[in-house]
Amino acid sequence: MINRGLAKRALFESTDDARFFLARTVRQIRLGRLEVHAYCLLTTHFHLLVRSPIGELSEAMRRIQNEHSRRFNRKHRRDGTLVRGRFFSKPVHSLEYRQTLVRYIDANPVNAGLARAIGQYELGSAATYLHGSGPRWLTREWVESEACLAAGTERFTPTAYRTAFATNGEEELAELIEFVEKRSSQTAAEDALADLVMRAPREVQAWMQRKARLADGHRVGLAVCGRLALRRALDEHLDARGTWMVEDGLITRRGAELAWHGLLRDLCGCTWSEIASLGTLSPGRAQRIGSAHRRLLLQDSTYAERVAEVAHAAIGRRLARLGAARRKP
Repeated sequence: MINRGLAKRALFESTDDARFFLARTVRQIRLGRLEVHAYCLLTTHFHLLVRSPIGELSEAMRRIQNEHSRRFNRKHRRDGTLVRGRFFSKPVHSLEYRQTLVRYIDANPVNAGLARAIGQYELGSAATYLHGSGPRWLTREWVESEACLAAGTERFTPTAYRTAFATNGEEELAELIEFVEKRSSQTAAEDALADLVMRAPREVQAWMQRKARLADGHRVGLAVCGRLALRRALDEHLDARGTWMVEDGLITRRGAELAWHGLLRDLCGCTWSEIASLGTLSPGRAQRIGSAHRRLLLQDSTYAERVAEVAHAAIGRRLARLGAARRKP
């Protein structure tokens, strides 16, 4: 979940402000309304990965935000609304996406320039997991068990946490931020994300073909990977298998171009306008290429197989890190 200050103003002007917010959060945890698995408080907003054991998330957040706002206004001699509105939250249905959210929450201070590396920011849960000390109210069992599974160890260590949740490099960090924020802004029904991570390329192919039969040319599906993961998967596929041309009626098309534009929509949840903005195409031209991609998925088995290999690799790049650990014998 997330909330921001009204008009992008500060929610926390000092460490003391943030600690008061966390103290109000602890009160709701002790009342049984909340479990907090990961968190990060930045200057203008906060991120929380939470669960409400008794189904009172809204009441818990109402009390936390109201108490924080009243105290903040008194301390800083202001009045009026502090937060932008009701907090924003979305249910997390897949284990793989929950893992991605931990990485996203950890990466926010680095992306905002508040820390040089994950775990160096005082007001985030990554510091607790990486340095072995921190608040007792943080629910650590799930995160620590996933870290142990990823690292293949029985005992939790900071190294295990890095194995499971580290983000490597500025490019990967930027893609992680973009992916989660796009996915959070979408209202499409939840895709079978966890299943896709574990499926073979042929099963991914069947999934894409079902989407092609149902596509109306307008609805954007929920993002299951980022553009960087897709680009790298496509480039690696071309290096390994070589370029390929596709016969589409009387037109010969470049398979990689079709796959890039089609999968930006199918996997990355991009609109036609967004796809067009990545190159020199008009939205209408991008949509026509997408239509050819969907048609060939159903009509050309060779094209469908190669696109499925790219899609499988791209999804794996984004979310299968811990899924791979589960598949190890």
